[in-house]
Amino acid sequence: MMRRVTLLTTGQPSTNPRLVKEADALASAGFDVSVIGIRRAGWADASDTGLLAARAWRARVLDPGRSRFGISRVASALRHRLARMAGARSNDAWLAAALSPVAPLLFGAARHTRADLYIAHNLGALPAAAASAAATGAKLGFDAEDFHSGQLSGDSPELEITRLAEARFIPACDYVTAASHGIADRYAPLRTEPPAVVLNVFPRAERPQAPALPSAGGPFRLYWFSQTIGPDRGLEDAVAAMGLLPEFHIELHLRGEWQPGYESSLRERAVRSGVPADRVVGLPPAPAPEMVRLSAPFHAGLALEDGRTVNRDIALTNKLFTYLLAGVPVAASATTAQQWFCDQAGAAARAYAPGQPAALASLLRSWLAAPDTLVAARRAAWALGERRFNWDLEQRAFLAVINRVLGAPGTRRTELAS
Repeated sequence: MMRRVTLLTTGQPSTNPRLVKEADALASAGFDVSVIGIRRAGWADASDTGLLAARAWRARVLDPGRSRFGISRVASALRHRLARMAGARSNDAWLAAALSPVAPLLFGAARHTRADLYIAHNLGALPAAAASAAATGAKLGFDAEDFHSGQLSGDSPELEITRLAEARFIPACDYVTAASHGIADRYAPLRTEPPAVVLNVFPRAERPQAPALPSAGGPFRLYWFSQTIGPDRGLEDAVAAMGLLPEFHIELHLRGEWQPGYESSLRERAVRSGVPADRVVGLPPAPAPEMVRLSAPFHAGLALEDGRTVNRDIALTNKLFTYLLAGVPVAASATTAQQWFCDQAGAAARAYAPGQPAALASLLRSWLAAPDTLVAARRAAWALGERRFNWDLEQRAFLAVINRVLGAPGTRRTELAS
C-alpha cells in the first residue's frame, strides 16, 4: 500500500511554490500525496487551476468565506480575536486559533484526510497537522521557510503567541526542514535533532532551454518580483540608485500586486530621484512555475531585503535562486543570508549594504560600464543553476529526510492528543 502524505498550508498552492515542489517530489517518489490549503488571493485561483491540472497529487483549497466545515468567516475571525485576548494558553485549539483565523478550517479538513505523515508548510498550519498526527498515530513534519518569531518586532502583540506555538509544536515534530542555515540555527535549540537545510531552489525544467540574451540597444532592465509590491522591501533603494546613474537608460520592472497607495508613492519617489515615472514598470502576478522563464530576459535581478527583522536577515528568498536558474545575475542587499549566497555564487551575484543607494548604484555601474563583465555574470549564473542550485539535486536531501522518518517503526503520538 502506498504511503500517504498530506501537506497543509494557510495559503494556496500557487502562493506556496516550496509546497508545490515538495508535493511533486513526493508524488514522483511514489507517495500518495494530498494538499490542503486556504484561498487567499483572487489572482491565484486561475493559477491553481492550471497548476493542479498537471499534477500527480490532489488538492483541496478551502474558501474561508464559505461554511464547508461548519465554521464561517465571521466565527473564525471572532474566535481568532478571543483567543488572542485570552493569551492562547488554555489548550492547543485556542493557540491554533490565536495563530491564524483559518486554523479551524484546517483542523476540520485535516480530520477528514488520513495520512502516514502530515507536513505543515507554515506555523499557522502546524497545530492542525499536529492534531491530525496525534489522532491517527501518524508522523509530523514542519517546513520552516521562515523564522516566524523573527518576523516580528519586540513590541508586536503576536510575538508571545508565535513563540508559544514554536515552543509547543516544533519539538514534537518528527522532523523539521529549513530554507536556510540561519533559520535552521534559530530553531535548533527547540530540537534534539537540528533541522535539515533544504534550499528554496527550483526544477531545471522551469528554465528556458538556453540562456536568454536581452535585446541589444534597449534599456537596461532590472527585475524584482513578489506576491505583493510594497514598502520595506528595498525598492526605494532601487529607484534612488537609478537616479544616481542618469547617463544610463534603466528601467525597473516589478511583478506582483501593488499594495494600496504604494504604486503612486514609488513613482513619486522615482521622479524626486530624477527618474521618469514610466521607467517603473508594473507587471501582473504570474504562476510560480513560470517565474524562472519570466525572469530570463532581464539584465539583472534584484533581491533587496533590508534585514530589519531577524527573519529578513537570515532568510534566503525565492528570488535569489529563481534568478540564478534563469541565468540572470543578482544584485542583492548584504543581509547575513544573502551575503552567504553571494559568496557561494561568485561572479553571478554582487552585494551592497542595504539602505545605501549609492552602493547599489556603484554595483550596477560595474555591469553597465563593462558589458563583458555582465555577460560573464550571466554565464556564471546559468552554470550554477545547471550544476548546483536546482531542485533536481536539492530534492534528494528532502526525500532522504522523508524516507528516514517514514521508514522508522510507527509509534502513536499520544503526547499531543487533546
